[in-house]
Amino acid sequence: MRNRVTLRFQWILPTLVIAAGLMMAATASAQTACSPTINSCGCTIVKPGSYKIGLAINSTQGLTPNNACIEIASSFVILDAGKKTITGAGGETPAGIGIWVHHPFRSVFLEGRGTVISGWDVGLLIQGRQIVADDFTANTNGTAGIELNNAEDVELTSPTASSNLNYGIWVKSTKTSDITNSKTLTNGNIGLYVGCSNIGPISSGCGGGGPSPGNYIFTGGIAGNTNYGVALDIGAKSTIVTNQTLSGGTHNSKNDLFDANSSCGSNKWFANDSTATNNQAGGCIK
Repeated sequence: MRNRVTLRFQWILPTLVIAAGLMMAATASAQTACSPTINSCGCTIVKPGSYKIGLAINSTQGLTPNNACIEIASSFVILDAGKKTITGAGGETPAGIGIWVHHPFRSVFLEGRGTVISGWDVGLLIQGRQIVADDFTANTNGTAGIELNNAEDVELTSPTASSNLNYGIWVKSTKTSDITNSKTLTNGNIGLYVGCSNIGPISSGCGGGGPSPGNYIFTGGIAGNTNYGVALDIGAKSTIVTNQTLSGGTHNSKNDLFDANSSCGSNKWFANDSTATNNQAGGCIK
């Protein structure tokens, strides 16, 4: 599986460099186009190339027409967030999106370097394919710290999602994506959820949204989430979950590991923390 990750990095990065000089700009009406150095919220990346966030930015500087800080509406983009903060208005019901990668764009590389995205409804929203997002922290957001929604072939590496009101990381109708070296702590519902319900695993499946097959969740710290640490709903198929550990031995309130499918269905759980609680008496969660 490590080779799968490495091969994607080797393919994506040179492709981005080549394609940035060849692709024409995507169209985006009524949008403010981002400059190569982004120093305020309220712009959309509409053409290939390399971009960086130069200063700490926040929602008071203005938002896009879609109520986001930064939108990416182009393929072949590199965005270096440079460890700068991206801060929304916060409050009891946070609104808007911090960074939003749109469908159907592809081959986007996001480097956080520890960037903290906080105070939004969704901190980082990825809807494209062949996306790499590395080292982002999403804290105190609303629906989710990080959401993969109808995405494909995403590499989400070293994400931290803590104290979000609902989900730390939400994998919704997303396939063949990898989440590695994650930390999901003290979130209001679930640390890492693969499914389609906005309230968690209720055996509802994914309805018209489609299932979430073939995802790989490897090496994670889960602790203190209100309901579950890692939860797979019906519709999460052929998903592999390994090396999930309890940080400091702090259990999640309902189950540390949860699979709504009978005998885990086609999902595979192994090499997880032996002290973790789970809902599968048959032993398919290991």
